[in-house]
Parts: sequence; structure tokens; C-alpha cells
Amino acid sequence: MGGLVLMNTYVLHSIVPTNVGLPLANIAPQSFNLLTKYHVAHGFELGGQAVYASEIKGGSLLVANGGVAYPNPPNPTILPSHWRFDTFAEAKISEHVNLKLYVQNIFDKTYYDSLYQSAQPFIMVAPGRSFSLIAALKF
Repeated sequence: MGGLVLMNTYVLHSIVPTNVGLPLANIAPQSFNLLTKYHVAHGFELGGQAVYASEIKGGSLLVANGGVAYPNPPNPTILPSHWRFDTFAEAKISEHVNLKLYVQNIFDKTYYDSLYQSAQPFIMVAPGRSFSLIAALKF
């Protein structure tokens, strides 16, 4: 399975006239996702996922580096593009029990979700490597 998103976002209407026409903050204009799963043996599967997000313009609440907070032509603060890779293994233990081990961000890459420029600017750091063990029970 896979998906591709191509967006060109901008403000159409605003109570702040200088925001009209500016891009929305914290939106990746291009993103990509590819997921695959392989049946290895009876009841056992392996899979992986690749996720890409293009660079993101940070900003205040809504608008990317423009409007009242930034009256000059926008000189955007940009979060870099990034790739993230995940993997998983699934096992059918019985007719009623499935187990799934999921590892997100397998290379423990540091990347950022969003950037807010306001009186108290901050950056949201995306989660590092994480492991999940999921048991699914059928009654």
C-alpha cells in the first residue's frame, strides 16, 4: 500500500488582512507513505513502512511566517524534510490470538513535527524509536 499527498495550502479569508494568501504553518506540502507486508511462513508475517515528509514552514498559530507577527515579506523558518522507517512482525499464535511487534523510527532519527513562532516559540520533536507489542484476542 502506498500514498502520495501534494498540497498547496494558503489562507483564503482572515480577520487579519495580511494573512490572506500566506501558506498555512506546519503543513508538509509533499508527503509519501509506502507499506509492505510479506507472508514468511504459516501464521508469520514481516513488514516495513517508509514515510517521507517535505520541509515544513513554521509560523504562528495559523500562518507560516507572515501577517501581523511578521509584517515584512516572509522569511520563513523551515523544518527540514525527513524520512522515517518502521518495521513489524506478526504471528498468529492460535485461532483466537495474534501478536504484533512494531518498531517505529527504527534508526532513531531526530526529526520535528511542528514549529510555532509566537511570544514563546517552541518546536515539537517527533517521537524517537519506540517498540510496541500488541496482542489481539478474538472471542
